Amino acid sequence: MKNRTFLMGDIHGMYDKLMACLQAVNFDYTNDTLIQLGDVVDRGPDSYLVIEELLKIKNLIAIRGNHDDCWMQGLPFYREDYQNQIEVFSLYNQGARETLQSYTRRGKNPMVHLQFFRNQLNYHIDNNNCFVHGGFNRHLPIAEQREISDLWWDRDLWLAARSYGQMEDNEHRFKVKDGFDEIFIGHTPTTYFKSDIPLKAANITNLDTGSGKGGSLTIMNLETREIQQA
Repeated sequence: MKNRTFLMGDIHGMYDKLMACLQAVNFDYTNDTLIQLGDVVDRGPDSYLVIEELLKIKNLIAIRGNHDDCWMQGLPFYREDYQNQIEVFSLYNQGARETLQSYTRRGKNPMVHLQFFRNQLNYHIDNNNCFVHGGFNRHLPIAEQREISDLWWDRDLWLAARSYGQMEDNEHRFKVKDGFDEIFIGHTPTTYFKSDIPLKAANITNLDTGSGKGGSLTIMNLETREIQQA
C-alpha cells in the first residue's frame, strides 16, 4: 500500500470519533502520516485515550492548538491535592474539567503526557503548504510573527479569506507574506457557518468541523482530498 498523508481537525477529547476516522481510512500506524491540526484536549470525555492513541502513530505531526497550550502551561503547576483546579488550567470551564477527569478516573497523573504537548509544533510547512491551528498575520512571515499565540488563537486570517472569496471583483490572488500555495487550519468550527464539512475560502481549508461541540471529526486524504467523518 502506498504511504499516505492524512489531515485531521480538532479532536477535543473525542476518542470514539478518532478511532472511527482512523478505521474508516484503514490508517497504517507505521507507514501513513497524520498531520493533526491541534486541540486534542478539552470538552470530550477521553483526552487521555486520545493522546495515548496518537502516540502509537509513528509518523505523527502534531500541531499545537490553543486548548493544548493552555493545558500544557498548567501541567507543571498541577498537584493532586489541589481542591480548585481553576488555579491551574485556564480553560477549566471550557472543557479542561473533562480533560482532568479523563486522567483522574484512571488514576493517571496528567504530567504523564507533558512531553507530548512540549513536542507539538507551532506550525508545519511542507511542499509550500502551511499547516497551523488558528492562523497568523498574513502580512508578516510566519517565522516572524510578533505574537506567537496568534498561531493558536487567530481567526482573522480565516475571516479575511472568507470575505475575499465573497468579493465579486477580486482580480488578485489572496496572498500571504510567505506565498504559501495552500493553508490548512482548525480552531474555528465550520458549524459556525452552518456547515458540517470542511470549508475552503481562497487558498485556506478549515478542517474543524465541530468535534466536541456537537459536530463531527474530519480526516482528509491530503492527496485525493477525500474525507471521512465520525
